Amino acid sequence: MRYQRQNPEGTIRVVFLHGSGGGPDTAFMNYFADQCVALGAEVIRPDFPYWEKVRETGKPRPPNRMPILVDAVETLLNDLQQDNKPLVLMGKSLGSRVMLRVANSFDAKAAIALGFPFHPPQKPENSRLEELAMSTAPGLILQGTRDPFSKPLMKKKEQGECVTLPDNWALHWLEGADHSFEATKAKSADTPVIWQQAATAIKEFIQ
Repeated sequence: MRYQRQNPEGTIRVVFLHGSGGGPDTAFMNYFADQCVALGAEVIRPDFPYWEKVRETGKPRPPNRMPILVDAVETLLNDLQQDNKPLVLMGKSLGSRVMLRVANSFDAKAAIALGFPFHPPQKPENSRLEELAMSTAPGLILQGTRDPFSKPLMKKKEQGECVTLPDNWALHWLEGADHSFEATKAKSADTPVIWQQAATAIKEFIQ
């Protein structure tokens, strides 16, 4: 599994899994990887198998099925974790779903979901909320209030209702952010502020 490594001397290892529509080299992935390096972490950003094909062909491809993604990450972690370095798993959207399926097997110290896809857009009945119970590690979800993957939860928030998550998970809302933590075009100047808010939440959670 191809991967990028930053700060190999870091005291903890953050394995950061990318989302379905963008690989590990997007501005989003670069920013949050760099923020983790600034905290003294080693950061690993692997390519999912389908993304390796995107690199080879230059053509978009749909993600592999979940068992293939999980198997690839397990193989990588089996190799990386031979040194038993403290492990934090972090995922963008699809990457956060994969993360949940390997966290317990590799004794992750924390799990961080950046834009968890609680349900497919326009299909709130297909909830993935139960997937959060796959990981018993302390977990943090950073979610935009404009994210189409979490509209029912946002509606509950607006109505003052509690969002029920497994006890090991905390949910941090990012006001005005979409699925990629970006503001509207009219408020584009707010995007760097949102990203910094998210980085601060990650820092406070890890440290």
